[in-house]
Amino acid sequence: MPFLTVIAVLVLSIALVITMYYTLLELQWIAFLLGVLFAAVLSIVTQSVKVQWRLVRRDAQLRRKKELLAEEVARTERGTQVLKMAELRHRTVLDGLPLMVFFVDREERCRHYNRAFQEWCGDGSADLTGVPLKDLFDGDAYAALSSGGREALLGAAVQYEARWPHAEGDRHVFVKLMPYPAGAQTPSGYYAFVTILPAVRSPAAGLAAPDLAAEIAPEAASEAVYFDAMEQQLTTDEDPREYLLRALEEDQFILLEQRIEPLTPEGSNTNAREILLRLEEREGLLPPGRFFEVAERHGLMPAIDRWVIRKLLKSCASMKSADHAWRMPLYCLNVSAATLRDRGFVNHVRAQLQHWDISGNRLCFEINHGALADSQAEVGSLMDQLRPHGCQFTVDGFGSHKVSFAPFKTLRFDFLKIDRSIIDQVLHSESELVRARAIVHACGKIGVKTIAQFVQHEAIRVKIAEIGVDYVQGFGVDKPGPLAVIKPVIAGVG
Repeated sequence: MPFLTVIAVLVLSIALVITMYYTLLELQWIAFLLGVLFAAVLSIVTQSVKVQWRLVRRDAQLRRKKELLAEEVARTERGTQVLKMAELRHRTVLDGLPLMVFFVDREERCRHYNRAFQEWCGDGSADLTGVPLKDLFDGDAYAALSSGGREALLGAAVQYEARWPHAEGDRHVFVKLMPYPAGAQTPSGYYAFVTILPAVRSPAAGLAAPDLAAEIAPEAASEAVYFDAMEQQLTTDEDPREYLLRALEEDQFILLEQRIEPLTPEGSNTNAREILLRLEEREGLLPPGRFFEVAERHGLMPAIDRWVIRKLLKSCASMKSADHAWRMPLYCLNVSAATLRDRGFVNHVRAQLQHWDISGNRLCFEINHGALADSQAEVGSLMDQLRPHGCQFTVDGFGSHKVSFAPFKTLRFDFLKIDRSIIDQVLHSESELVRARAIVHACGKIGVKTIAQFVQHEAIRVKIAEIGVDYVQGFGVDKPGPLAVIKPVIAGVG
């Protein structure tokens, strides 16, 4: 555009000079033509200045972008160096550990490992990245790792002792499997930490630990026989741990709910249900006594408790999606003693609440009274971490052993369930009726609501209502039903 303007001005100037030379124009015409020429020259100057200003500004912008790019390159280089140093420190620490560490993904392939594990596998220079687990371990060692890994991929930490074959002789090892990332709904894999344990020898005979197996105490032998019989009834010829893990993976467990009915006007604002767990098999649903003890023996209760949380909240989200008028009851869930020691359980609950967009005030965790004395610190930690999310807590089976309110000095419970051993006798034993009345009175003083468990008929219901119990639960009140059936909820009840 400026070039065309210059050409036009030159043509106009030449035409003006020729016109003035060959024609006689009056003074006003000459002044007019000179004005046109001046305007054209001024236009050229103006556009030239604009072009120069734009070039200066563009040059400044390019210099600034170049400086920013140089700064970004410098930051990237510094970040790369920091990352390399951190990786080097991590690798140095990892390789310096005396225990074996390796990471296994969901396809059972080794992805990361340290030098101790690399040397255990036989060749300190071999690259184990991507190698299937079954190619690194044989027989029982692989079976135990695979079984524990499946449990870890459900979100639970697993630990066990085993004997691993080695070129220099079998080794007694302690294995700990940790899901990664911790608290994730679906872990991407798990880390295995393996410590080689020294052989335990008898001071008298100098025998290795396996040789001491013949000297088993009679009570331990009886317990072993009991569990063997339980496992045989549960799983026939299948490995009981594998059987229960497969039941979790294939959703063979069934959630039932049982209504907890209020006896007082104050309790009418609470719509509460207890979640019960059953295992589905060909003959129907197995009662919990048929599999809970076996699951506890094999360390599977944390995985089962996580499954219950995941399945319950998923079902509630589905029911809410199907019927927007449906309101989630207060669901009471049992927490095993092993789960209280599972540090990842709280993260699992938080992740599930966030994933399904459900408030924690719809969950009430039940802690068995018998386990409370041994796990008071763990219960306190569980409460401290879940109370901010609105979760509530119940003491289950209170009075089954020694009646003690000592834990209530430091732990704030919302409900207390009076054990069946007391409730069953309130019509026939004056002493048990007195115990029940005393428990209700004490709970009233500390602000804890009471629930009578296993109420089987109307006469018991009437009697415990007379002594001020807040809620009742049992087959005489409501029989357990499938969770998938949406029961009617009283309008305005929370």
